[in-house]
Amino acid sequence: MREKILGYVKNNYIELIVISAITIIAVILRLIALKNYGDLWLDELYSWYFASQKTVFGTVFELIKQDLHMPLYFIILHFWMKIFGKSDISMHLCTLAVTIPLIPVSFYLMKNLYNKMTGYFAAIMFAISAFCIYYSIEVRFYGLVFVLTLISAFYFVKMLEENFDKKYTIGFLISHSLLLYTFSITPLLTFCYALVGGVYIFENKKDLLQEYKRNFLILAAIALPSIIFTIYNVVVMKFVNLCSFSKDIYVFDWNIITDILENYFTNETFQIVTKKIDVYRNMFELIGNSNYYILLVLVPILICLCGLIKCLLSRNNKLYLFLLPAFLFLICEILLAALGVQTILTKYTAIIYPLVICSCCYGFSQIKFKPISLSLFVILIILNCSYSFILKNNVYNLNSKHLGNLTDVMNNIIKPKDDDFILIPYSGSKVMRYIPKGKYIDFSADDALLLKDKNSRAFYFDDKYYKQLNRKNIKDELRYDVIEKTPFILYAIRLEDFYFSKMKRGQRFILISFRNSFTMPLIQQWDILKNSEAYNDVNMFIFLMSKITLDSIQLCERNLKFINAYTDKERDYSIFVYEKQ
Repeated sequence: MREKILGYVKNNYIELIVISAITIIAVILRLIALKNYGDLWLDELYSWYFASQKTVFGTVFELIKQDLHMPLYFIILHFWMKIFGKSDISMHLCTLAVTIPLIPVSFYLMKNLYNKMTGYFAAIMFAISAFCIYYSIEVRFYGLVFVLTLISAFYFVKMLEENFDKKYTIGFLISHSLLLYTFSITPLLTFCYALVGGVYIFENKKDLLQEYKRNFLILAAIALPSIIFTIYNVVVMKFVNLCSFSKDIYVFDWNIITDILENYFTNETFQIVTKKIDVYRNMFELIGNSNYYILLVLVPILICLCGLIKCLLSRNNKLYLFLLPAFLFLICEILLAALGVQTILTKYTAIIYPLVICSCCYGFSQIKFKPISLSLFVILIILNCSYSFILKNNVYNLNSKHLGNLTDVMNNIIKPKDDDFILIPYSGSKVMRYIPKGKYIDFSADDALLLKDKNSRAFYFDDKYYKQLNRKNIKDELRYDVIEKTPFILYAIRLEDFYFSKMKRGQRFILISFRNSFTMPLIQQWDILKNSEAYNDVNMFIFLMSKITLDSIQLCERNLKFINAYTDKERDYSIFVYEKQ
């Protein structure tokens, strides 16, 4: 084995030097992005919360209790944090560690599957892509998905091409199983693989049809826990989904297609750089507003589309087996989102991103006149790098501000005490990462309240009343309380009996309103809800979050003395301090 490795190094030392250099550049770009990244944002706080449980079983249990995602990344992060600590930088480096192999892996897999030029093109694209860089450091699982998707697709193609050679079959079963336990949307891609591969086997290798079925049955058996978890989520959401952050906020828009083109093929990446809620942006509307837009956005997209068209015209079965499941997946995902079955964001398509990029690179390699192929690729790289290094909104200057200064504000302005009660209606258990002292009230009015968290539901609604509510009747049921600004009765009883009545004179109650941009505009104009049209038109998630926040404020004012308030508009939170008299 040692002699084989030394022989390969001797015969391919230039290749190894080049790939090492590309990988080093990729690491440097990611470290620059990390240096300028900014605070953890809410999704990353969820990652920290799940991974910070005392045991790995606790991590899995909290995921089942509160979220819809698969556990593999969070388990990796759990053990990483035990070894390297829970700092923001440490968690970012965990994602970097599991994602950076994408660079050399993409080269060697594409070299094996297609040719060396495709491998070089793919490695360079992944190294400098702002989309890839961002998800290589974000404390989420999408970067790991890139790596597992590419490996899984490679083994899928080789398994079919090599008539189910054992090493390729085992490689596919392992890599795709890991992908199933990383990203909850993977079963849809698995279905697309099964369909495309089944057609290929039926038309070209009918004698292997039973072998094909057997291997997908094995895959289904391995994935059974994830399938059960997915079914559980669907059933729970069907019966307790009074509102949904994703479906209510991310209303489907066909501009998702231009969003995908923009994030995949250019370094403009508006969605990931700004972390805006209004993610569906029609980029073509901006052409007249920016002198650089055609050159730095439309030209890279057109070049990449040329590469995709060229690869589709190649009549290469390996390419079709590699890419067509990704196209089918995207079509299914968009149609399901258009029908209101699920939500779609560009990051939810991350599972096919490496397949699209590698196929595009293969298309460049198939241009017969190599100077044209190299010229197009060089132009693409120069334009994307130009955007990253020159323009304002680039991936190396994120500086996103969220809750990172909350600890300083609490220590220097609020000065919390150990016996202060802390109520954070939205994502409280996650925001508590930044609260140095105080007794946290275990009530969370985010998706956990509305989906799975029975304790939080009972704290606000009472289970018996809650069972009468659904997405269609909840506004009618709450109409009187909303219009009259009346705090929900059972919520008042729980706060007053469990906390306010038991507080000692001088003891403080601190209310932290996170996501003010959702709640405060409505709270400040609450009287508009007396108009039936305005009442019915309010987004369901924002409506209920605003109701719970307003209830909290009014109950504090009714029972305690107001002492102080602090608002940070940039980071989207407010702090209200009350005291027992």
